[in-house]
Amino acid sequence: MRKSLTGQLLVASTTVTDPMYANSVCLVVHEDETRVIGVILNRPIEPNSEALRTILGETDLSIPRSPSNRFSAGEMPEGMTTHGSESASPNSSQGLSPPTRSLHFGGPLSGPIVALHQASYYADAETGDGIYVAAQKDHLLELIRSQNEPCRLIVGHLGWNAEELEAEIEGGIWHPVPASVNDVFSPAREMWPGIIRRATSTSLAKWIGLPDANAVGELN
Repeated sequence: MRKSLTGQLLVASTTVTDPMYANSVCLVVHEDETRVIGVILNRPIEPNSEALRTILGETDLSIPRSPSNRFSAGEMPEGMTTHGSESASPNSSQGLSPPTRSLHFGGPLSGPIVALHQASYYADAETGDGIYVAAQKDHLLELIRSQNEPCRLIVGHLGWNAEELEAEIEGGIWHPVPASVNDVFSPAREMWPGIIRRATSTSLAKWIGLPDANAVGELN
């Protein structure tokens, strides 16, 4: 039985020339019997409040003024289920603008916005060690408003059936490598150059039958 690719990075080969995928790093966030879903991590889009409002259907992304960190559902204003963990400046009467967030194009297939983050209490799923996915609106709003929780917002995704992806990996289009927090949240410009050598070493070790990528160094 093939090992699940969930929590793996798929690093585009140096031979990939399609502008959508060249030098891309994709995180596999879900796999089942019929489908594998991944998101590209290093295709940034300029974030702005209006874009986030449009995507989320939310009219108020300002950071709430209350100094309290949590409300129960019964205490929330009508239409709201959660609020951010940061309070506004004492001199502000309207709250603060939402902090800058890393918004990325995740792939050509449409779907809801998701966030990759490291806070287990906002997790709807885990993909990789300490890497979480949020898709519920209340979790997304909390992450957008919080200035303390690093997150990467993703719009769009990639999808394969298992046989298609396996063929692409065997054909050398993608190099799979386990994801780490440092990889997933590294700057977009640095991500592919920082991972490709490790990823190709891992693939080479597999192709020539060595037990791990470290053994490749013995051939040099």
